[in-house]
Amino acid sequence: AIVAGARGWHPGVLGIVASRIARKYHRPAIVIGFDENGLGKGSGRSINGLNLVDALTRCAATLEKFGGHEMAAGLALHENDFPQFAEAFSSTARELLSEEALQRWLRLDHELPFTNINVEFLRWHELLQPFGNGNPQPVFFARAVEPVGAPRVSNDKHLIFRLRQGQRDRRAVYFDGAANELPAPPWDVAFRIGADEHGGETLVGIRIEGMRAAEKA
Repeated sequence: AIVAGARGWHPGVLGIVASRIARKYHRPAIVIGFDENGLGKGSGRSINGLNLVDALTRCAATLEKFGGHEMAAGLALHENDFPQFAEAFSSTARELLSEEALQRWLRLDHELPFTNINVEFLRWHELLQPFGNGNPQPVFFARAVEPVGAPRVSNDKHLIFRLRQGQRDRRAVYFDGAANELPAPPWDVAFRIGADEHGGETLVGIRIEGMRAAEKA
């Protein structure tokens, strides 16, 4: 697990930072900000395989209070108890997380060829909302996808593609994809879809969640 804390960190951003750390390193993350009196408020985000509330319950002796759910939680503690808490939480994570849980993976809901992606399908997809912890947004996948030209880099970290499967092209965005080494195409691509307003027209946007070298059929 990753546990970080310091004075002066604004409590309003702790959850965002913890979420980004957990996503980037695929580890449970706790981020705590302490005030001038040594009172700390923190936010935690987890990964599949570690129930955050259960883990914090095991560390309750070092905490003033805590609460939340399996994947996200808030907590309060005193600065003097931070070293003991950090060690206790890290030890608990080592005990509870299996080696399999520490490997990155994506749960794929359904194969969706590019020919089946259209606004009508998007309307049915949007009826599944609201998406959240108990109702995750579907992750689709498409096989043997190739880029049409080199991707465009946006904000030095995102990749914008024109992807082709068979005779059908689709625009796709890979957030933070510039930091990843892309395999040689063609690719099997995991993605989510959403409304993409462009030029006053509603299109189906594709957000890439992951890719691998295409497996042979």
